[in-house]
Amino acid sequence: MASYVARAETPKANSKRSKITVTQKRWLLSAHLLFVTAWLGTSFCVLAFNITALFTSDPHLLNTISVFTGSLDQTVSRIGAGGTGLTGILLAVLTQWGLLRFYWLNLKEIVSILCVTIDLIVIRWNEQLISLSSSLGPHVLSNPAYLTNRTLLLIGVLFKIVALAGVIAVSIFKPWGQRKAASQRKVLPAS
Repeated sequence: MASYVARAETPKANSKRSKITVTQKRWLLSAHLLFVTAWLGTSFCVLAFNITALFTSDPHLLNTISVFTGSLDQTVSRIGAGGTGLTGILLAVLTQWGLLRFYWLNLKEIVSILCVTIDLIVIRWNEQLISLSSSLGPHVLSNPAYLTNRTLLLIGVLFKIVALAGVIAVSIFKPWGQRKAASQRKVLPAS
């Protein structure tokens, strides 16, 4: 069994799993990093807009912030998330990593799906903020629904930033190693 494991980890065995050249992998990884940067950068911009909204009472500025935030979420954030997902899957499938072979990669996949879900929820909260800030005018800050949505949106954006930063750290450190194959998990009877 030890010889099987040693053979599976040799470069020759890994090269059979890779379906693209080193140059192709570098281009794909570059695209992946570009999309991740767009997704995380958009989250920081949305956070900056929402922090600005905490310190103003101007209803027109509050509505403008919500509109700009919605525009970023609907365009750049979606492109960043979609591109990150697509290039991540391609990197996993076309290289030695595989989709389910490593615990750290499984964590990245789960957290990325969670971040996309948070994006979809944040977009709904922001749409409600746009509606409330345009209809309530100067009384917007006295409306509990507006204040609740603004707080939830801020918490959602902060969580997404922390989660994406965590995914980047996991990508760099690659903790936990490789999952065992089904044949390795079976306990052999003692002879």
